[in-house]
Amino acid sequence: MPPGCPRRPDLRTIGRPITAKTRGAAMTLTRQIMTGLVLGIITAALLAGPLAAWREPVLTGTGVAGTLFLNALKMVALPLIVTTLIAGLGGLNQAPGRLGAIAVTYYGMSTVLAVSAGLLIANVVAPGLRADLAGTDWLGSASAAAAGSNLPGADDADWKASLLALVPGNLIQAASEGNLLALVMFSLLVGLAVRALPAGLRQTQQQFWEGLQQVLMTLTQWVLRTAPVGVFALVATSASRVGWAALEPLAWFVATVLLALLVHAAGSLGLVLWRLAKVTPLSHARAMSPALWMAFSTASSAATLPLSIRCLNERAGVPREVTGLTVPLGATLNLDGTALYECVAVLFLAQLLGADLSLAQQLVVMFLALATSTGMAGIPAASLVAIALILDRLGLPAEALGLLLITDRPLDMCRTAVNVWSDSVATRVVARYAAASQVTASPAAAAPATTSSTPRR
Repeated sequence: MPPGCPRRPDLRTIGRPITAKTRGAAMTLTRQIMTGLVLGIITAALLAGPLAAWREPVLTGTGVAGTLFLNALKMVALPLIVTTLIAGLGGLNQAPGRLGAIAVTYYGMSTVLAVSAGLLIANVVAPGLRADLAGTDWLGSASAAAAGSNLPGADDADWKASLLALVPGNLIQAASEGNLLALVMFSLLVGLAVRALPAGLRQTQQQFWEGLQQVLMTLTQWVLRTAPVGVFALVATSASRVGWAALEPLAWFVATVLLALLVHAAGSLGLVLWRLAKVTPLSHARAMSPALWMAFSTASSAATLPLSIRCLNERAGVPREVTGLTVPLGATLNLDGTALYECVAVLFLAQLLGADLSLAQQLVVMFLALATSTGMAGIPAASLVAIALILDRLGLPAEALGLLLITDRPLDMCRTAVNVWSDSVATRVVARYAAASQVTASPAAAAPATTSSTPRR
């Protein structure tokens, strides 16, 4: 990886390379989570039938266990976002240059396009409104969630409150209130300040933030070891309280996410390939097909990284100096599918709980999805942690996440493929610019030689 690229944090690579043993450990955790999910559904079915007499005591226990798991995730999430952003910006040992600037600009543009597509389609389809949950326990928290929202309402000068939230008078208070807007802005400024320090001080600061980041990543790993129990508790509680009435909105939610991912991958990114990279989307898809299939099957962009570089170099003909910059950088900064999924998931749960989000509130959700998808790159179950934080910011019950866990794995496979696809599109755009710059520079470089060889008269 070039020295100008930030290091991508990954729980599986802290202190050791990715081996067959560590991949096996990750797959074991995935199987354990899937087992917890299935057991949660079975428990909910039993509590609705032969074990109905035990329903309330069991749901009380699972509710406490699920809340403890979510609280543990949120406990490490905020400091982890801060340290990841600061360490990432401070780790840029040198400016990536014009090619890096083009790549970062594309990452911002493509992620904005992704979350915009997600918000638009989620509002049009409205998957959370396609169910009648009357008689379930969820409606009891809906009015409280809407009334307890931490976001400014439509009558409270949204834009003023949002601007003031960016620069809080008390950073500790902002952190305790879950003000992600202020924490992200503070982290970006600190990261830029670290880059501006002299070499000695900068190295000291960088070691401190990277060490703190690894401590928090280790804590996150410990919390995620309890994920099978947490998933079981959340799914059992949600499925029992909502019942079979949630199947229809869940089906609409899955359809909405898949449609939004398709519109973004084939529509937005296909147009970028055709107009900016001057490459037909179909030919690029054929070149990237091995990496896309691996991303889909493993649901891990980190595991797909070497194959993505190989496909771009050997099958797409992209220079290695371009892929060495854009692919690792994109794996850290460019998570279109994840940000899109977070937006659709938050809107779905808000609709399901009866919380009406204003346009300004949805724009804040969009910004938080952008920030959390970048700040949590490489963290397993990152979307789960990010959605819990956003729900907490909105004042919605984070326990509603249990409903999404039923469909999380297949949707995770799809959004990971979109993440890898977007990184490859960015590489093609940067490669075309690099080739155009070389062609433009060639006559200028040749001009002095021609002039010097001409005899003076």
